[in-house]
Amino acid sequence: MNENCISLVTFALQIDRILLATTYRLVTHIHMNSQTIRKILFDEVLPRVQKPGQYAGGERHIIVKDHAGVDLKVALAFADTYGVGMSHLGLKILYHMLNLRDDIVAERVFAPWIDMEAELRGRGIPLHSLETFTPIGEFDVIGFSMQYELGYTNFLNMLELSDIPALTEDRSIGDPVILGGGSITLAMEPVAPFFDAILVGDAEDVLYRTMDIIKDWRDSGRPRDDLHAALATVPGMYVPSLYNVSYHADGTVAGIENLPPAPANVPKTTIMDMENAPVPTRPIIPNVEVVHDRINIEIMRGCPNQCRFCQAVQHYRPVKMRSIERIVQLAEETYANTGYDEISLTSLSTADYPGIFDLVEAISGRFDERRVNVSLPSLRVGPELKRLPGLTSTVRKAGLTMAPEVATDRLRQVIRKPILNEHLMAGCEAAYQAGYRLIKMYFLIGAPTEREEDLRGIVELIDEASLLRKKMFGKRAQINASLSSHIPKPHTPFQWEAMDDRETLLAKQRFIRSLKTSGTLKLKFHDVDVSYLEAVYSRGDRRLHTTLLKAREMGLRMDAWRETFDMNKWNEVFQDSGFDPDWYALRARPTNEMLPWDMIGLRIPTAHLAKEKTRAHAVG
Repeated sequence: MNENCISLVTFALQIDRILLATTYRLVTHIHMNSQTIRKILFDEVLPRVQKPGQYAGGERHIIVKDHAGVDLKVALAFADTYGVGMSHLGLKILYHMLNLRDDIVAERVFAPWIDMEAELRGRGIPLHSLETFTPIGEFDVIGFSMQYELGYTNFLNMLELSDIPALTEDRSIGDPVILGGGSITLAMEPVAPFFDAILVGDAEDVLYRTMDIIKDWRDSGRPRDDLHAALATVPGMYVPSLYNVSYHADGTVAGIENLPPAPANVPKTTIMDMENAPVPTRPIIPNVEVVHDRINIEIMRGCPNQCRFCQAVQHYRPVKMRSIERIVQLAEETYANTGYDEISLTSLSTADYPGIFDLVEAISGRFDERRVNVSLPSLRVGPELKRLPGLTSTVRKAGLTMAPEVATDRLRQVIRKPILNEHLMAGCEAAYQAGYRLIKMYFLIGAPTEREEDLRGIVELIDEASLLRKKMFGKRAQINASLSSHIPKPHTPFQWEAMDDRETLLAKQRFIRSLKTSGTLKLKFHDVDVSYLEAVYSRGDRRLHTTLLKAREMGLRMDAWRETFDMNKWNEVFQDSGFDPDWYALRARPTNEMLPWDMIGLRIPTAHLAKEKTRAHAVG
């Protein structure tokens, strides 16, 4: 058969796919336009579900445009609930940026909770946007914000609820373009076959270019392959279909072949001008309580510290920051538009912002009389920590949060966390003097080279912090310690390490619990099965996409929620799919092994990460 015949056959198949997809949607969701969906929701569905406000739309500051008057319709999708997604600053920035353009409309959609999902399925209602109740299958682009590996089944469920084929290769010209972005895009191979493209890094500088490419492609009527080729030219854009992965007989990656114009290494895109980066100062006010219901001002992106366990450091580097003047201006504008009574100064390491004391004083000076609380996220422990508690939470004394991660000097050298207990205690003392009675601390267990003395040190440290207040005021402080399991994340010096197995982690948790003697010490351990599953999918390759499809067949979703997480079903998934999850989650890798995410190129070369791993083990 000659090339012309092949082209004609391919074109005919594409037309058939479009007709079949369109017919299926018409039959399945007949008369389900936006007005019909809205009427059914308000008349019949919302009184039957929890927190109906999260599905009602109509929030203050939403942007509603006439779809007939725009060239491109974008659904911004968050693979978790409204309460989690509406707290995410990145989603707000994208919503703000896209809707600034007159030729684009951007609307929101979140993963429905299980009761709402049942209502949608039972009534044949497609998943739809909050602004206009338009089925998201009718949008030109669906951009998914991916923040956590346990949201993968939510992502697939949202496609399923929209009658959109899961696999990119099964989509036709008439299907929406599926884009991915977010904090875990450094390694998303298990879901790579589901995405047309995945943006690695910051979106601000390439967002409009990406939308223009999609608009031009859609108007041209060219095959979807042409879209993939065009997207691959955008800095930071990883197009999975343009990479062929081969494997050795033992299952390890043998090679990753890039197909032009896709680069051999996808460079992470980074916005350097934070001072003038777009900021939504008229954010949508949620209908219901959400996780972070407050003003969030991003004061710095990136972190000057290089902790060896931290993937976020690699994702957001290098460090970029805003001036104090700009931050105060943004706080004033956002307050005027929202009336929130709390301003959070956010970044990966807020305490490392140059001039942090001047910043807090400037913000507090503006807002104290309006009784607006100024808060900081988890604080790095250092010699200046003792100055911060007196400056923050000037209206109400909420708990102060610190992240020592580990409790002994030796293990701190291993993970490259250069802090001292004396500085932590000085910070606690200052907090108690300022009126705090609660300190929250975050720790890791299972870090490389960890010993019994390191586990014992955690309880000794929080006990000392609690007793310090008793020495000062006659009554212990409450210390809430949150302990998570270390996962050797991609693109970190520990990416080659073995992860502790379930039995080992549970034994460590029992040991730590046995040491606690005071009721003022609260220990909260992260579920080891959840951590294990996260490790499988953060360290996995694209072959695992079949396990995710199987998981959806078995009805799995909302895996990040205790109420719905089911490890027994996940074990069935792996058994039925023929994959050994231990091989992905627990296995140590030699530093010369090709890794599934090696097509993602960062500023820090792999050779340097390997040297850092060696330095960590040299601590002893």
